[in-house]
Amino acid sequence: MNRLIVESYRNSSINKILDDISKKYTIDTSKDKLSKDIDIEEIKFKYRTYSECIKILYKSVGALPIDRT
Repeated sequence: MNRLIVESYRNSSINKILDDISKKYTIDTSKDKLSKDIDIEEIKFKYRTYSECIKILYKSVGALPIDRT
């Protein structure tokens, strides 16, 4: 079962957000971190799966998600 993520962040960065999600929800976020971290002014996840959160994060900064298929 996928746990739903309910979080909001202000004045953070993608990698810091991923670290926080990793700690709170016990998810391995290492493969989704960016080599060059990008700041985010504000972002909210309201009952989203982890994969949805990654898509929202990447889209908010214009980064393309990595295709893992």
